[in-house]
Amino acid sequence: MYLALYRKYRPRTFDDVISQEHITTTLKNQLKNGQSSHAYLFTGSRGTGKTTCAKILAKALNCTKLKDGNPCLECDSCKSIDEDYSDITEIDAASNNSVDDVRVMKEESFYAPMSGKYKVYIIDEVHMLSIQAFNALLKLIEEPPAHVVFILATTEVHKVPATILSRCQRFEFRRIDINDSKKRLLWVAEQEGKTLTDDAAFLISKISEGGMRDALSLLDQCFSVSDNVNTEVVRECAGISGSDYLFRIADLIYDRGTGELLMLLDELISKSKDVTRLCEELISHYRGLMLTKSGADALAVRVTSEDYEKLKEQSDRYSLEQIMRCISILSDTFSQMGRVRTPALLLEMCFIRLCTPKLDIDEKALSARIDRLEQLIENGVQAPVTPVSPAPYYNSIGKETIKEQTVNEKPEPFGIELPEKLKESGKEKSKAPKTMPDDLKSAVFGNDPIPEKEKPIDFPAVELPRADAEPVPEKKPVQKQPDNPAPLAIWQDIISTLPVSIQYGLENTTAAIAGNTVYINGGKLAVTMAVTDYREMIQKAASKAIGRNVAITAAENFGNEPIPEQKTDKVSLFLDLARSKGIEIKKK
Repeated sequence: MYLALYRKYRPRTFDDVISQEHITTTLKNQLKNGQSSHAYLFTGSRGTGKTTCAKILAKALNCTKLKDGNPCLECDSCKSIDEDYSDITEIDAASNNSVDDVRVMKEESFYAPMSGKYKVYIIDEVHMLSIQAFNALLKLIEEPPAHVVFILATTEVHKVPATILSRCQRFEFRRIDINDSKKRLLWVAEQEGKTLTDDAAFLISKISEGGMRDALSLLDQCFSVSDNVNTEVVRECAGISGSDYLFRIADLIYDRGTGELLMLLDELISKSKDVTRLCEELISHYRGLMLTKSGADALAVRVTSEDYEKLKEQSDRYSLEQIMRCISILSDTFSQMGRVRTPALLLEMCFIRLCTPKLDIDEKALSARIDRLEQLIENGVQAPVTPVSPAPYYNSIGKETIKEQTVNEKPEPFGIELPEKLKESGKEKSKAPKTMPDDLKSAVFGNDPIPEKEKPIDFPAVELPRADAEPVPEKKPVQKQPDNPAPLAIWQDIISTLPVSIQYGLENTTAAIAGNTVYINGGKLAVTMAVTDYREMIQKAASKAIGRNVAITAAENFGNEPIPEQKTDKVSLFLDLARSKGIEIKKK
C-alpha cells in the first residue's frame, strides 16, 4: 500500500524536526538531565510538529539508549512503539470527549507500565473535551502516578481551561519557516528520485502557510502529475492561477482606468473567482510592493524570483504613500466583507475609490495626489488647467476698471492656455467683461442715471493752524432731512432678524426711508445704539431686507430740522458696501 509523503518522512528524532529548535533543545536537555515533567501542553497551528514531537518524546521517555536526548530507534522499546506499543496511548479528544472516556483513562493510569518506564497518554485536540471531562482530568493531571506522563496537543489553546494550563509545561510551536520548508521539500524530492525546482518548492511552501504536512501533501499531489515539478505544475495542482491579474489590477489602479478595472473584476467573478479571496490577494500584492519599494529581498517578500522582478518594476511607478493608501483601503474593505451580503459591491466601490483619490479627504489620499502631481511635473507631462479671468476692480468713484495682466509668451510647465494673444507687443492680455452689480450702482449713484464721465472730487483747501493759535471748535456739516420720507413698513421684520438683545433695545423705534437712507426715530438710547453701537449689523440686515445697500442715520422726528450728516456721500457708501462684502479697508 502506498504511504503518503507526510507519513513516510515524518521526523523520528528531535534533530529531524525543523523550525522548532526552541522546543526540541529544551526537551532534549530535560531528557538528558532526567528532569522531564509529568504534563506537557503543545500548542500551535496545524502541521507544525505537535503530534510528531509528542511521539518522539514518548519514545525518548522509554528509550534505554538515549543519544544526546534523542531516542536511539534501535532498542526494543523504540521499535515496539512503532508497532502499537501498549504503554503509549494516543487519544483523539474530538471523538473521545466525554467524562466517561476520561474516567476509563483515569482507572487505567493506576496500573504500572508493561515493559517501559512510563505510561504516556497523548491527547490530541484536547480543547474538544467537555467541561465535565476537563474537571475529571484536572485532579489526575495535578497529581498523577509517578509512572504516568500526559502530553496534550491543541490548535486552539484559548479553549483550554486555565486550571489545566497552569498544571502543564506549555510549548508554543511556530509556523514552519519558508526557507526551512523549501529545503525539506527539495530533500524529499531527492529521496524520491524526482525533480523539483527551487521556485516550485518556494511556491509550495508559501501556499502551505507554515504547515509542513500541507506542503508534503501538495508535493505528493504534484508528483502524481509529473516527475518534473515546476511552478506551472504547482499552480495547476493547487488550483490557483498565476499572479498576472494582480499586476494588471495594480497597473489599472495607478493609471486610473476605472472602467477597464471594473470589467476585469466582472471577468474574474464570472470565472468563479471569490471576491474575498481576491481582496486578500491584492492586500498581499501591495504588501509585496511596499516591501520591495523599501528595499526588501525576495525571501522577505516571500515571492519567487520571477515575481520579485515584476514587483521591482511595478514598485518603481508607485510612491510609498500611494502603496500604503491602497493597502489601507483594501484592508478596510476586507474587514467589512464578512458582514454584508454582496461583497462584490464592496470591492467595486473599493476599486472606484482607489482610482479616484479626490473622493478621499484623509491625509494619505491628499499625499498620494500630491505625489502624483510631482511625478507628472518631473516627467514633463503638461496637466490641463482651466484659465481664470482676472477679477475686475473699481476705482475711487465706483467705476469698474480692468487691470491689465501680462505674462511671458512661453507657457508655464502646466500648459496654461491664455484666451488671447497680442501679436504686436508679444504680450498677452486677458480681459473680463465691464459690468457693475445693480446693488452697487444704486448704492453709489442712487436712482439717477450713471453719468458718462465722473468729475474728480474737489477738496477745499485747508489752512493749517499755527502752533500758538487757539484750538478752533470743529464744525460738523449738516444735511437737510427730506420733507416726506416714506415709512419703512418692514422695519419690525428687520428687527426680528437681529439678536434678541438688540431687538429689546429697538422695540419702540420706527423707521422711514428716503432714497438710500433709513432714518430711525425713537428714544435717545435706542437711536444711539442703532446708529453707533450696532450700526453695521443693523445696516447689513436692512440692506438685505430692502434689496440694496442703504445707510443708517438718526432722526428725532421726521420734520425739516437739520441733523448731523452720517456718511451719506458716495465714497462713504462705497466703503460701507465694501466692508459689508468682507473686504478689508486700510486707512493711510
